[in-house]
Amino acid sequence: MEISSKKQENTILTNKKTKMFWGIVFFCIALLSIVSVVSFNKNFSVSLFVSFLKNANLLWLFCAILCVFFFIFFEGLSLRYIYSSFGYKGKKSSSFVYSAADIYFSAITPSASGGQPASAYFMLKDGISLPVVTISLLYTLLMYSLSIVVVVILSLLFSPSLFFSLNFLTKIIICVGFFIQFGLLCFFYFLLYKDKLLYRICAFFLKLLSKLHLVHSLDVKEQKLSEVMAKYQEAALMVKGKKKVLVHVFFCNLFQRLSQIGVIVFVFLATSGNFKEALSIFVLQSFVIIGAYAAPIPGAIGVTDYLMLQGFGKIMSSETAVYLELLSRGLSFYLCVFICGLVIAVRYFSLKRSREK
Repeated sequence: MEISSKKQENTILTNKKTKMFWGIVFFCIALLSIVSVVSFNKNFSVSLFVSFLKNANLLWLFCAILCVFFFIFFEGLSLRYIYSSFGYKGKKSSSFVYSAADIYFSAITPSASGGQPASAYFMLKDGISLPVVTISLLYTLLMYSLSIVVVVILSLLFSPSLFFSLNFLTKIIICVGFFIQFGLLCFFYFLLYKDKLLYRICAFFLKLLSKLHLVHSLDVKEQKLSEVMAKYQEAALMVKGKKKVLVHVFFCNLFQRLSQIGVIVFVFLATSGNFKEALSIFVLQSFVIIGAYAAPIPGAIGVTDYLMLQGFGKIMSSETAVYLELLSRGLSFYLCVFICGLVIAVRYFSLKRSREK
């Protein structure tokens, strides 16, 4: 999580070959995913899909698109709550850029590895100090994981029958995604608040790997572990006494998750008008979001599509499920990525012009 402004500039925004490579990979996977979704229904017809779109309620579609913007907005607001508590104000629009950078690069890189460094790049460029950038991103990530775990647990409690109605593979993917997020949540908690216990656990595994000759220079590794954990303890100390801020950050992330799910719910209402099944769509989509973390694929493309089709297929025909999935995914993911890409491109070239002057 240690980040330097120069490193981010070199590795995220000026490394054209890397960006081009992942851009091509993202495009190819997205294309294959769309083809796979269409082939899921042998009776798929472009004309019928167009008709499906024409019959959609424009008001509900507008609400779905609004949720896309809220998804970006609430992450930015989460970051703003943290860094502003340390005296950094800046333009309100800047936090939208930080969020857009995280979402865009998370979507096109494996395991969302490029998201936070890209967000950090713009934060550092705006004069926010490295420790505050680290804290802002770390705690937003912590609350991001907590919010989806909370939503999924509530969904399971509310409608366990929907989960158990899914096929075996779908349930496995959802469970793997849940345990990954829950594991990350526990890891960050121990890292920040139970560092001594976590250090002993990590040191134990380092010694075990050393005995198996899989890790060399044990003393050096233990020293680095100690240094890294000390820096995270500094982060925990810096937010000590800022409980209200962290509560705000949690609710911002919760609303971000609800906005993400809201896109699909509103698309469903726009195309079916079935309010009775809207809650089932909400529950299914929460399962989809957690299951997406089971695969380290850019944007979880393919996995998300599969989960959506399997879920939608429980309450509608396979034909309607395909049309709904294409439209829902088009707005919740592809439109979102496009908006985020446009935002960071404008911001990046604005920074470039400023440097040239």
